[in-house]
Amino acid sequence: MNKLCLLILFFCFSSFAKEPIVLGSKNFSENILLGEMLAQVLENNYGEKVTRKFALGGTKVAFDALNTNEIDSYPDYTGTGYIMILKMDGERDPDKVHEIVSSEFEQKFGMIWSKSIGFNNTYALTSRKNDPRLKGINTISQLTKKVAPYKIGSAYEFMERKDGYSGFSRTYELNFDKDNIVSLEAGLMYAAIRDKQVDFIVSYSTDGRIKAYDLKILKDDKNYFPPYYAAFLTTTKSLQKHPNLGKAIKTFEGLINEAEMTDLNDRIDRLKFEISDVARNFLIKKGILKGEIAVQEVETSFIRYAFSKRSYLGKLLYEHLMLSFVALLFAMLLAIPMGVALSRNEALSKVVFPIINTIQTIPSLALLGFLIPIMGIGFAPAVLALFLYSLLPLVRNTYEGIKAVDRNFVEASKGIGLTNTQILMKVEIPLALPIILAGLRTATVIVIGTATLAALIGAGGFGDPIFRGVSTVNSNLILLGAVPAALLAVVADKLIGWSETQLVSKGIRLKNKRI
Repeated sequence: MNKLCLLILFFCFSSFAKEPIVLGSKNFSENILLGEMLAQVLENNYGEKVTRKFALGGTKVAFDALNTNEIDSYPDYTGTGYIMILKMDGERDPDKVHEIVSSEFEQKFGMIWSKSIGFNNTYALTSRKNDPRLKGINTISQLTKKVAPYKIGSAYEFMERKDGYSGFSRTYELNFDKDNIVSLEAGLMYAAIRDKQVDFIVSYSTDGRIKAYDLKILKDDKNYFPPYYAAFLTTTKSLQKHPNLGKAIKTFEGLINEAEMTDLNDRIDRLKFEISDVARNFLIKKGILKGEIAVQEVETSFIRYAFSKRSYLGKLLYEHLMLSFVALLFAMLLAIPMGVALSRNEALSKVVFPIINTIQTIPSLALLGFLIPIMGIGFAPAVLALFLYSLLPLVRNTYEGIKAVDRNFVEASKGIGLTNTQILMKVEIPLALPIILAGLRTATVIVIGTATLAALIGAGGFGDPIFRGVSTVNSNLILLGAVPAALLAVVADKLIGWSETQLVSKGIRLKNKRI
């Protein structure tokens, strides 16, 4: 009776337990920083549990995640909502743009724009100040029909969006040669122009590297770019479920001006300070959080840096292992029986293999993008994508292994009275096992490597520090994800190789070695 009461109490408590607030961000440092600031206010001032799904793969991924209730809030920009999501254009007054996106988003999507955080981070055409070829060029109009020999770099998203390159180049009649137009990860643009690999970049106006790298912003004298005032975007459903979310967001109204945001970005992108430390110190300075300002130091040694992040690495390892293991488990449960079935039916194999081969050729980022509107973001779509990529080597090797079994062994087995199932389990699979395990080794390495991309849809794993590191050009962060992912693939491959010595009979192994 007491146990029953305890169980009832446990389930009652679980049902009333608070759900965590899930915060997202796009995949560049300023957006991650704003998300981290909101997370720290919720945790420290309101005692909320926060799940961070930062560095999502651009506006579409973040917006779709909010629209499907996978996240509760993320930072966005009014110009992005106005042009890219609402597909509107023409208005340039900041207050009117905010009024339009606020009204339209609430009506169409049930989403709420907060008041502006206080700064406008618009696009800007940027060049090197000391480039003698561009001396006296201060406005974009001065470049009309004169830029054919120059090279321009911009973030991938800018090349595709409505307020992006096509409209921009048309408005200013910029005649860049198509071979001189380069799409780059946002964090790498600044290194590219600093190192003279490109002559212009379409930068973000609050980026600290503009000043640090001695760059200059050319005036948008035709007012092509709309205002991009930062704000938090959330949903009415999330605000009702988490009342403290709305209270925390109000804390940020008018909190950060453009000079402050530029300085914060510089601390992250150029000085390589930790985003969480930059966020906390700023909030303490503003009196929003209590505590002492932490001394920020840049850790140059990767070994020491990795050691300081050991708890974070443990979390990443668990996430990466879960993604890989679940995908491989389901793939083996389907692929091995499928390979056996196809070895018995040649006509069916001629239909199935082209389909599996086609799946393998779909770019992983594209496949993840296709799955987001169907399954949202996070663990499930990532596992499905990894499952699909692991099918080909498993199905193919099972099929080839069974087909390679000497038919004399099969006939002899029939002669001693074994059933078809017994022949499969006691003769064909044991003889085919080395080839099947070779397929598993290939699938495992593919899955562990591809799983790093899962971070772009909020599934975590070792891709998280890689993409954050690329966004902030932080080699320690990149290595923090890349090195363990590579080691995990090597260890998994060796373990499967060792398991072959335990599962495959010595005679078959010796025969394969002689062959």
